[in-house]
Amino acid sequence: MDSAFEESVAGGFDELTTGEQEAVLAMAGTSHEQAVKGVKVYQTIVRWALMVGVFLMPLLFLPWTTNVLEMNKGLLVLAVAGTGLIAWLLALVSSGRFAWRPNVFDKGVLAILGATVVATVFSMSRFNSLFGTASNLAGSLMIIAAFSVIYFLIVNSVEDEGRTLTNLITASLSLVFLFGFLQIVGFHIFKYLNISVLKFADSSAFNSVGSVNGLGVLAAICLPLLGGSKQKVSIFKYLNIIGTVVAIAILVVINWWVLWTIAIVGMAGWITFESLVNQKFSISRFIVPMTVIVIGVFLMVVNFNLSVIKSGLPTEIAPSFGLSSEVTKSALKESMATGYGPTMFSMAFDKYGASKLIDSTLSNAKFFAGTSEVFNAVVGGGLVMVLALLVMVWAMIQGVIRFIRDKQAVRRTNAQYIWTTLVAVVAAFLLYPFNMTLMFMAYLVLALAVLSLWGNVSKEYDAEHNIAVSLASSLGFIGGLILVLVGAFFGISAYIADAQYAKALTEQDIDKASANLVSAVNWNNQSDAYYRTASQAALGLLSQELNKKADPADTQQTARIQNYMGSAINLAKKATELGPRESLNWNNLGNIYQNLLGLVGGVDALSASAYEKASELRPGDPTFFNSIGNLYLTQSQMLRQAASGNKDSAQLIQQANESLVLAETNFKKAVDMSPNFGLAIYNLGIVYDQQNKLPEAIKQLEKIAPFNNDQPNLLFQLGLLYYRNDEKDKAFNTLQQVLVLQPNYSNALWYLALIYEERKDIPNAIVQVKKILAIEANKDNQTVLDKLSQLEAGQVPPNKGINQEPI
Repeated sequence: MDSAFEESVAGGFDELTTGEQEAVLAMAGTSHEQAVKGVKVYQTIVRWALMVGVFLMPLLFLPWTTNVLEMNKGLLVLAVAGTGLIAWLLALVSSGRFAWRPNVFDKGVLAILGATVVATVFSMSRFNSLFGTASNLAGSLMIIAAFSVIYFLIVNSVEDEGRTLTNLITASLSLVFLFGFLQIVGFHIFKYLNISVLKFADSSAFNSVGSVNGLGVLAAICLPLLGGSKQKVSIFKYLNIIGTVVAIAILVVINWWVLWTIAIVGMAGWITFESLVNQKFSISRFIVPMTVIVIGVFLMVVNFNLSVIKSGLPTEIAPSFGLSSEVTKSALKESMATGYGPTMFSMAFDKYGASKLIDSTLSNAKFFAGTSEVFNAVVGGGLVMVLALLVMVWAMIQGVIRFIRDKQAVRRTNAQYIWTTLVAVVAAFLLYPFNMTLMFMAYLVLALAVLSLWGNVSKEYDAEHNIAVSLASSLGFIGGLILVLVGAFFGISAYIADAQYAKALTEQDIDKASANLVSAVNWNNQSDAYYRTASQAALGLLSQELNKKADPADTQQTARIQNYMGSAINLAKKATELGPRESLNWNNLGNIYQNLLGLVGGVDALSASAYEKASELRPGDPTFFNSIGNLYLTQSQMLRQAASGNKDSAQLIQQANESLVLAETNFKKAVDMSPNFGLAIYNLGIVYDQQNKLPEAIKQLEKIAPFNNDQPNLLFQLGLLYYRNDEKDKAFNTLQQVLVLQPNYSNALWYLALIYEERKDIPNAIVQVKKILAIEANKDNQTVLDKLSQLEAGQVPPNKGINQEPI
């Protein structure tokens, strides 16, 4: 048969005998039939991958990673995009043909993908922009590329104009909203399953989307999709009804203006697009949107609050719109063309937003996203991303024009509900930062919008008879395969690394935690967060080694100590090399050096330098100067201890005093930055105390005492300063306040007894001493017993007790 087939090609079909012609035709028919079957198999794989991904994406969470939602959803997206792309390319190679639905949205998707690529190349942290982090994944290049692939696969592989995918996503969303609502009201499903690894789900704040507000945003976006889809009597119809009711219930419970704004924009879009489709007004078509608008406006006006339910929900903290806007403008001034890089909002906020939080309860807060996804996109991509977003806006305008003109396609596909959802997505993009689920919904709705208008339009390309198409498809196959393999390798590696990192964070045994961190670094050696944590683990191992009892037989202890010190420093320095613009890395390096005071010479200057670098990256944050102050305060105390009985004591005391001056300088810098920074004020008081400047020390503690009148330790320190400064009446009143807060505070009782003793009020002095002895820890304290004996014998010393130490 093969010989006959070759002859037919070489010599011409007509020259063959009748039998040979029949054999050739039979073989060609079989070959064609097998090719068609192969193509259908690959196309089926593509569709099943898309269906599984669409259904699972909003629902999926797994317990093995640091972020039970984002990392797992990211791996799912990569799996769907990779599987679908390979199958689509194999179908292309097998058949030599492929169908393409040209539409205006392709340009917008490609523009955003291209802008993300450019911004990643010039990113402040290229690796994090490329692969993202566990807490900030949706805007990374890898995920945006995967979403883009999924968009193109849906647009060019789905044949039923998106009906199946619409059914699957609405069913999935209905389950998501039902689960989320039950969690909010306190009915925790997984609690009754008693599965230890799902313990994190026993919380009213947990759902499969993200934060409670994130769940509300998804509900607001998807109301048109759930409430407007026309279904036959089936399980999908009932799920849509349940989903619509529960989504509205979630909005009512949260009752946040952002959610209602998104929902109302969607409902206004519903009314508009429905009116464009059906010229005749029918109240029945607008019951759902009008009801939502009325409920939303009413609840916002009356400020309705279900405090019984909401009291159990955490407050979501985010920078204001004004602050996010200011950070965005400043970031653009610094890097106008390409911004800071995808997922790099936190770096921009550190530099331009942290100083605005001074003297607030959020002064130490680190924000990884702006108030809306627009800010994240512009900070991450600069003007390149702005242009890409404008291309997408232009595409949407062109799409609306086609919607108005092509009434037949709209009526056939119920496109008005898809486009209404797309309008709500745009509103959400302007008002809230997107996580994995919200970003996925944006790309999915965009693809469904294309299918609703271009679903029956397709252009077929023949790769076998067109050299350009053939070359492009061949290169595309090779490039696509390489991209999938590379993406799969790094995606799986990052996932395994994060799972090991999660184990390390929950492990109580420092040795096991260190082993897990080593494994995490081996799987992903580009994460600065892993190196930061590993450096702290090495510090923990060092502390453990130093606290061991000396064993003469252990000849390797010194080597281990040296190894742990070196590892701690090198790991912390590696983090700064991977993320030189990340303030957390420099703060960690400063902390490592600070903890090695007394063990390694010269680390004081290195520590201060690292803290100062962190302050440059996050200007306006007073905690770094407070850390430098603590560094020199600790050094001063160590030098004073070393001076005791040392022949060079005078020199050591002088060095200690110099360290105290440096500590004072840096604490003052912190207080100048943040006049209400209580910790720095308290530390400044300690410095003045050690400098024997008691009035100045008292003045510092008096600043913060009114705001900490429930802190017995602070009040005791103030009372002790009053006592040492011979302000006995103030000391007496302050110590009594301490005992109101903590009646068994031994040292407060001790000094109160001394004051009574000095006042010749021996009975009350005896009462205080007996209270000390009544405390289990002090019943055999010889100093207290001696004092009781003296008081009972009437032996009151003539001198005052100002210099007596606490017991």
